[in-house]
Amino acid sequence: MDQSAFLDAMNITRWRSADKPIKPYLVLHDLDADLSDESLINDVLRLLNVKIAECEFDCEMVKGPQVVWDMRKVKVRPRVAWIVSAPLSELPINPQEKRQLWQQISLHIDKQQTDKEERNAQH
Repeated sequence: MDQSAFLDAMNITRWRSADKPIKPYLVLHDLDADLSDESLINDVLRLLNVKIAECEFDCEMVKGPQVVWDMRKVKVRPRVAWIVSAPLSELPINPQEKRQLWQQISLHIDKQQTDKEERNAQH
């Protein structure tokens, strides 16, 4: 078993430097590369009302930030991401995966709007 998956399953957090501020959002991916310049990622995050500067990009789950998008090939429990998709490299060539991604984005936007309306109705 992968050490990170084992620690995650036991809810054991890994050490992180205190001088590095934690960003509020997390995008999970398989690649060991900087994905912040990818136009699709920027478009999706903008639709979710998340600024790219507020996102951490990582290959494994870290405790603290809200998981916005999980695009890893092998999904690991618990599944807490707002949206889940195939890896970035598969989205342009697989129309079904792309369609599912856009449906999830639409559902998330609808949910945000409904939550906002309910909060306004309570006041």
